[in-house]
Amino acid sequence: MANNYNLNKDEKIDTKKGLTLILRHFKPYIFTLIVIAIALLASNLLGVVLIPKLAQKAIDINIANNDINGLLDTVFTALIVLLFTAITNYIRVRTTGVLSQKVLFNIRQEVFKKIQELPTQFVSDNQTGDIIQRLTGNVEGLNKFFSEGFVRVMSIFFMMSTILTTMFLLNWKVALISLTFTIMALLFLSFQGRFLEKPIKESLDKEGMISAKVQESLDGFISIQSTNQQKNWTKQLENLTKDYYKLSKKVSAISSTADTFITMISILCVGTTLLYSLHLMSVGILTIGMVILFNAYSQQLFHGLNKISYIWRNIKTGVASASRLREILELKSNIFPPDNAYSPKKIDGRIQFVDVDFGYNSTDVVLKDINFTAYPGKTIAIVGPTGGGKTTFVNLIARLYDVKNGKILVDGTDVKEWDLDILRESIGYLIQDTFLFEDTILNNLRYDNAKVTKQEALDMFKFLGVSSFIKSLPKGLMTKIDSDGHGISSGQRQIIALARILLRDPKVLILDEATARIDTKSEKLLQTAIEKAVEGKTTFVIAHRLSTIFNSDYIILIKENTILEQGNHEQLIEKKGFYYEMYSKFVGK
Repeated sequence: MANNYNLNKDEKIDTKKGLTLILRHFKPYIFTLIVIAIALLASNLLGVVLIPKLAQKAIDINIANNDINGLLDTVFTALIVLLFTAITNYIRVRTTGVLSQKVLFNIRQEVFKKIQELPTQFVSDNQTGDIIQRLTGNVEGLNKFFSEGFVRVMSIFFMMSTILTTMFLLNWKVALISLTFTIMALLFLSFQGRFLEKPIKESLDKEGMISAKVQESLDGFISIQSTNQQKNWTKQLENLTKDYYKLSKKVSAISSTADTFITMISILCVGTTLLYSLHLMSVGILTIGMVILFNAYSQQLFHGLNKISYIWRNIKTGVASASRLREILELKSNIFPPDNAYSPKKIDGRIQFVDVDFGYNSTDVVLKDINFTAYPGKTIAIVGPTGGGKTTFVNLIARLYDVKNGKILVDGTDVKEWDLDILRESIGYLIQDTFLFEDTILNNLRYDNAKVTKQEALDMFKFLGVSSFIKSLPKGLMTKIDSDGHGISSGQRQIIALARILLRDPKVLILDEATARIDTKSEKLLQTAIEKAVEGKTTFVIAHRLSTIFNSDYIILIKENTILEQGNHEQLIEKKGFYYEMYSKFVGK
């Protein structure tokens, strides 16, 4: 049964899963985290605790006793403390920056590696733009979490803990007031976080949808322009953007409310602490310096809480981003080789379908009751109406999907028993939308086989009867092309792709609408190359143009998800069935 690889299933942030992913990637860097913690502790003890304490000493002792030399010593000590604080802050910022980038690199690599391991259905079930958004936008969300969230919050909590501990050591009654207000603020922030979860998750999902829509509009740019659908697509993107704006506004409203509430608590805390400290001073328990000291501590305390309120959104966004990335990492491929996979040294290319049924999910029916045998070195044409399952048929050979029922045999062995690398290396796949890399023609040919020499490449084009094409280019094999193949024709792109496939000498060739979307001149050139390419190989040709399949050894006609007719051209004409009708329309009878 086919797995469901569709993302965006959960409405809320799975905080536990998001944090688990983050902590798992921090685990190898325990020593670095200890260095950061020590730097934070030193920075807080020196800058947050000691500086106000020195100010209190200057007021209560040096100034009160008119001790100028002592005051100068205190000021000098404060300068030394500030210098060391700056050094520890530099160590912290530098170390956390390097650590964050290492963790981000590892997470990005893990997610990308996972995507490469997933079956083709993962890409079919999800929008490419959303997948890209997770690898880019959500990783950037994690970057903000590390640089503006996690580290800063850790620093603030260190500071608050240090201040509260110091205050309790000086006067537990005053400290208790600050602690009470601090707990109130933290409880509110926790409460606010629950309200942020859903809109943040939805806004990230909406970002993925916007990214997907933009990519679709660029991929189909010519079609949109030629059918005058610009306004329709603009409206679709506008609706998505409006939804994203509403969600962002909701997040901002919640964050602003929290900021206001925390500010109110801060004012109450500082005011209450100051009033109570003044009371204690009036009865002789505290000095004026101690009052100033407690006031400074309480202000620093709630300055930290205000910062937490401000960066809480980045924290939630980071956890939500991690949660979205974790969705990908939790997917499990249903296509994998057994432990003792079949790994033959030689492949003949005999393909057999035995009672095969297939669907993309438990209720879907794409192919049913497929029985067929392709013998080594033979060319099999696959024809039929659009949507009948022709491309799915050949995709099953390379085990891009697993069948529901039945089995597919290659050289008598079930594809599920094969080593996947060997199986797929044995199959050359030429489709109508050929992908070329932004590089030279020679390096594109080396994609499947890095050892290909320049002479071997030239010999391959000569073998295919198309060497004139390479000679016509100003730099020959060293001509640079982009991923869309601009600068060369569609037919020439297909020829390069075909040569790339043949240079690794696969025993099975699959040509899926390889001559579609190209001009007549290019088609003749490509057809010449294909006639050479199929020699001695088991070849499957999918085409709507009957002119490309007349010379096939065998033809199967797929209609309504099953094989309706099969045989060679003459046999199918004699049957006067659906193939005969297609042929008659083609020749104009």
